[in-house]
Amino acid sequence: MTKNKSNSTRPNEALDGATWNRSNSNAIYRAFSRIVIGVALGLTLMEPSMALAADPILPLPPEDQKTIVKQLGADVVGEALPSKPIEDPGKLFSFDHKPVTYRFTSGKNKGKGQTLVPTKVERPGGKFVWRVQLAPTLIGFLRQMPDGDIVMPAVEDTGAEALVVTTPANLFVIKGMNPGETRTSSQQISVRYLDDINDEEWSGTLRTYYTYVGTYRLKVPAGTFDAILLRTKVDGKVGPARTRAASYSFFAPGPGLVAMILQQNVTAFWIYNIDGAGGKVLTSR
Repeated sequence: MTKNKSNSTRPNEALDGATWNRSNSNAIYRAFSRIVIGVALGLTLMEPSMALAADPILPLPPEDQKTIVKQLGADVVGEALPSKPIEDPGKLFSFDHKPVTYRFTSGKNKGKGQTLVPTKVERPGGKFVWRVQLAPTLIGFLRQMPDGDIVMPAVEDTGAEALVVTTPANLFVIKGMNPGETRTSSQQISVRYLDDINDEEWSGTLRTYYTYVGTYRLKVPAGTFDAILLRTKVDGKVGPARTRAASYSFFAPGPGLVAMILQQNVTAFWIYNIDGAGGKVLTSR
């Protein structure tokens, strides 16, 4: 992977109109570590409904259970339930401009709260994207496709003051995903400072493994929900930074995102500490 000095094509229009100040050269490495979260936040979801005899009940794998207990607590995830394919992504993630509040259960922000409010951002020609605060200094830009899929073409790292664009876009909520299914993809990554958007600072590739693990009963401060779990793992290199990361996200019809775990391990010349890493649970909606 090489540093590109020449100008390149303007990236995905999802971030048109944003303004930034250039940070020091080391900050771009932190920007790459944020895309790991953004990719990890590219989640396939399904809609639980009335169970049929053919609906599989998928026990939580031991390795995942160990991670979830450590990050969310021992009493959050309960019994496995019948799982169904995704039928309507919009029922699993609402774009209503209504705030929901989470509490971090582990990581740097343990004990702190976070409010998520999807915000519609108008673009030229009648187009628009949705701006979502995924972590304290990580913003995702979402677009709903004609077939109902919800994708995330770019993330904004407010800490490093940089933009990271993925091609193809991260899959956030995908129609037709089946219980137990894993989808594998290769994504090209482009990292740019927004004060010089045509100058690509770093580029590289991520390999993503995107698994619909099953459906489980969750108990969080906001209530008890039957929620699907998606696990996403990524592995790749951008510039000098090598990374392996994973996320676990639970979604339920109505409240949407009920609980989330973000993890990462990034190696360049040092290890990065990301403020969004750790677990969080829904406290109010």
